[in-house]
Amino acid sequence: MPKLMRNATLTLAIAFAMSACGGAAPTPIPPAATPADVATDTPMDTPAPEASLSPEPTPAVTETPTIAPTEPPVAVQTPSGNAGDPTTCTDWAAQGAFFTEVASKVPFAVYCPVAPSGWVLNAANWAKPTSGGWLTVAYHNKKKTQTLTIGQGNFCSHIATPANCWASVSDLGAANFGDLTGSLKDLGGGSYAVYVNANTKNGYQIVSTGLSQQTLLSIANGMVHL
Repeated sequence: MPKLMRNATLTLAIAFAMSACGGAAPTPIPPAATPADVATDTPMDTPAPEASLSPEPTPAVTETPTIAPTEPPVAVQTPSGNAGDPTTCTDWAAQGAFFTEVASKVPFAVYCPVAPSGWVLNAANWAKPTSGGWLTVAYHNKKKTQTLTIGQGNFCSHIATPANCWASVSDLGAANFGDLTGSLKDLGGGSYAVYVNANTKNGYQIVSTGLSQQTLLSIANGMVHL
């Protein structure tokens, strides 16, 4: 190609390129969306239903029962736990030989009482083992307004009505007869008793008239085992 024509062609190409640069601006291409910009349907955690608290039942109001007053319990005396000193027994100076003889000839343990000051023994009976063996003694105060009757062994066998020997109105609880354990009984009419081994051939009984429960319990607890 002649040189003049090549220059003209080059000039036209440059002019065309410059006119293209001076025309409308190219449409910008939007940037590609990054993963962070892409909306995703993320599943929402469904909240667990809250536990429904049932109201606690209101306790029913109950009336406090009225307790009727009762007599104070009778104190149980502690057993002596030893033979004791028979010389302290009531009227021992006059009756000691009698008790010692009976104790040596009957098959059961013999006891003597320590009654309040001024009391005396006014009756005593006993039987040898051929008839079961028994001992009964009776005491009273100076005015004879208070008494004690004590039976030991098979003593119920010789009374007129043996079935009534251990009768009582009510049981007042445990009590002691020396080192033995028995029951305190209300016999009615102001009389009280302590029974041990009732309805046996080895029974023990102390019955009072004119004495309080506590006085009888004290005397019964202090019975001296010979």
